Formats: sequence, structure tokens, C-alpha cells
Amino acid sequence: MGLAVGTAACGGGEPEVPIETEVVVEVDPVARAAAERLVARLSSANVELVTTQRGTAEITYTQPIADRESNFIVTSMRIKNVAENAIAGFQIDEFWFDADGNTVTGDQIRFQEPLMVGEVRDIELRVPRVPAMDRSNYEFSHQNGDILATLMDEIEAPPEPEEEGEEDSAGGE
Repeated sequence: MGLAVGTAACGGGEPEVPIETEVVVEVDPVARAAAERLVARLSSANVELVTTQRGTAEITYTQPIADRESNFIVTSMRIKNVAENAIAGFQIDEFWFDADGNTVTGDQIRFQEPLMVGEVRDIELRVPRVPAMDRSNYEFSHQNGDILATLMDEIEAPPEPEEEGEEDSAGGE
């Protein structure tokens, strides 16, 4: 909603009288209803909104390690967000190629929640073992842009998740 103030003059000796006009912005009822539903969901969900990275985001990662488990190749690596803001929609794509460079198989993981600044996560990608597998490649991306990934020798381990219902053993009896 806005307010515009103007003046009208006749050229006579009468004082200028300001004319007030009101600007009305029409809001689509469907958009208003969707916004009201979102506000209601967020206010009752104990959700904290965070600023997310736009454009290129930076991460560090450890050398991927591929191991054979039964009929699968399991690749594990550790990543850390070193960007200025949280990374929304962080995704890793793994591609396996044969000796001629043809794609054989692959896997993908996408985080539903933002990767917070300084957060460390362990990643595990699983693909079925194919005899023609020769080499692999990894692509990092996020919903608002590209990823600048830097290979590191070591990244500290992520904190252990707290179990619900676990009581403090220091509590007195």
C-alpha cells in the first residue's frame, strides 16, 4: 500500500490544497492463501530460516574411497561447507565409466536440509558392481549455483548424533 501526495493550483490567490491518493496493490487470492498456509506451517513447526548461498559455494572434501561390498561398490567421502552461508539442495552425482569412457552406472545423493556453514558430513554412495567399471567421476552442485570443491587430505569427523531419550548420567539420585 502506498500514499501519493500532490498539490493542485488554480493560479489564483487561494492556498494550495494537497490531494491525497491511495495506491491499491491487488494481491492474487491464491498467492495470499499459499503465503498464509506457509506462515502457519513454519510458525508451528519450530523451523529456523537461514540465509543460503547464491551463486558459487565452496566446500572441501576428502579423497573418495571405493570399496567392494558383496555386489556393490560403496564410495565414501567426507565433505565440509566452507562457504559464507548455508548451502541449499546440496547434491553429489557419481558416474562410473568403462575403459572406452562410456557411462556404466552411477548414484546420486541430495540433502533435503541445508548444509550449514562449517558443517561436516560423511557421504556414502552405492552402485551395483558391473564388470566393465574402470573409473569414476564426481560432480557437486546445489540448488542456487555451482560448487567450488577443494580436495583435502583430512577433515575432522562430524559430531555424533544425539540419541533421543538419552538421559544425563550425571543426574543425581
